[in-house]
Amino acid sequence: MAIKVLMPALSPTMSEGVINRWLVNIGDTVSAGDILAEIETDKATMEVEAVDEGKITHLIETKPDKQIAVNTVIALINGKKDEKLEDYNEQDKILSNNEKIEVSEQSQRNTGEDKNQFIETIAKSNTDQNTNFASPFVKKFSKYNNIDLTLIKGSGPDGRIIKKDIQNFELQINDENITIIEPSSIRKIIAERTTQTKNEVPHFYLTIETRMDKLINLRKKININSDIKISFNDLIVKACAMAIAKNPETNISWVNGKIHQYVDIDIAIAVALKEGLITPIVKNADKKGLVEISSEIKSLVKKANQNKLLPEEYIGGSTTISNLGMFGITEFQAIINPPQSNIIAVGSIVEKPVANLGIIEIGHTMKSTISADHRALDGAVAAKLLKDFSDILEDPFQIWLNSLDMEVI
Repeated sequence: MAIKVLMPALSPTMSEGVINRWLVNIGDTVSAGDILAEIETDKATMEVEAVDEGKITHLIETKPDKQIAVNTVIALINGKKDEKLEDYNEQDKILSNNEKIEVSEQSQRNTGEDKNQFIETIAKSNTDQNTNFASPFVKKFSKYNNIDLTLIKGSGPDGRIIKKDIQNFELQINDENITIIEPSSIRKIIAERTTQTKNEVPHFYLTIETRMDKLINLRKKININSDIKISFNDLIVKACAMAIAKNPETNISWVNGKIHQYVDIDIAIAVALKEGLITPIVKNADKKGLVEISSEIKSLVKKANQNKLLPEEYIGGSTTISNLGMFGITEFQAIINPPQSNIIAVGSIVEKPVANLGIIEIGHTMKSTISADHRALDGAVAAKLLKDFSDILEDPFQIWLNSLDMEVI
């Protein structure tokens, strides 16, 4: 049975792509993971890999700027001689220069001889190219770092220079000054998701400064009267949940062009691991008391450090709290954790002169910056959420009243 190779959807907005060139010929034997072609999308040039092993029997014809619809069959592995790619595709899904290809009766009756002539043309084109051709990543990396690719021997198909080759080359010429580290799987996911998010999600940022003196005093009173010690982060999570409860229109995500609004208020917290970052979730945080939130966060952080978090414990939520205050960072902007609509970056509590009713006094303040997805949240909506969050921290008696464990005070 023939194995179909489809024009992939390499980005959420991609509906068509152009095959820049085939890196295989009909008759080649390929294995899973081998690079078959370079595809130009609406955002970048990407590579298409084989998903199974076998013999290339059919390749779709390529022309400059020929747009091919996503999910169109562009090649067959282990196909039969009498099969045609046209049998797998509707012609109105293949576009060239944004116009429908008019297929005449003559082109529909292409003979095997015509196909062989096409194959020979591709083979000759590939032969004429420099044997040290490189992947798109290598081309961009070498250009940016001024690396001469003629000095590198490729280990990919037909001598293709791949990422591993350029890393090994760097190691050879800089072995005394540099160590190339293979990133962890978590780090790779972070790199992919943050790059995609920063490129595709329209971020905007709002910052507010909050008086923290009353919250500091409240925490002291709680910890004097409770065996479980409450952290500032516990209070911040509770305040955030309460602010979202006041602004239910912010408890949303943008998913595939639709707005998903949630009933439960689940707050994610950014936890730094040696391998990278993960965001476990405090579910129904608006309905939980401070002691319960504190215990749950401690448990989630412990499980995160032991790599024992279950998917349901770190997937979901509409908001993340990222707190770098313990490192002395006073203000920063965080990247949204998709598909969440916002993330609140919290800085350190700073002792400084502040004005109070026209009088300068020593007080404590903290800056918070919300990064919001403009597809889902407008500026005024995000601003009100941040203002309510700040007001609750400045008047933390609201947190105590909202807590189910008021007896801790």
